[in-house]
Amino acid sequence: MWMLSFIPDTWLYTAVLSILFGGMAVYVIGTACRFIPTLVFYKAPLQAIGLMAIIAGVYFYGSYDTEKVWRQRVADLQVKLDQAATESQDLNQKLSIERQKKQQVIINRQIVYRERIKEIEKRIDQACVLDPEVPRILNDAATNPFTPPAVPAEENTQ
Repeated sequence: MWMLSFIPDTWLYTAVLSILFGGMAVYVIGTACRFIPTLVFYKAPLQAIGLMAIIAGVYFYGSYDTEKVWRQRVADLQVKLDQAATESQDLNQKLSIERQKKQQVIINRQIVYRERIKEIEKRIDQACVLDPEVPRILNDAATNPFTPPAVPAEENTQ
């Protein structure tokens, strides 16, 4: 049935109606043959052929109608797909802007912690003994800047 999509609609409709009305004409001619004595022998075959053509025409007409319904559904879905593509493009642009904002927050945070580490660097002595502030700064730098801060344990017990 997918090959029907290559045939123009008017040709399909014309072919279906030709089969249907041609079958009707052959059936009527077969019925009229009983009045002509020399053609009486052709009555039954012509009526059978006409009846088969009518049945085929009705079947093809139903198939054609189904094909039209599916083509309309495809056209409707194509419109929805185009709308979704434009919405997706807009949302991707907004997402890119949000991502750039978050990236800028991370970069700014890195700069702040680098400066804090440079200030603490002067307190580190030659024996590589760390100031207690250094691990705290490194732990703070490793936390996610987009999650809310955790409540300390001693505040939870109250």
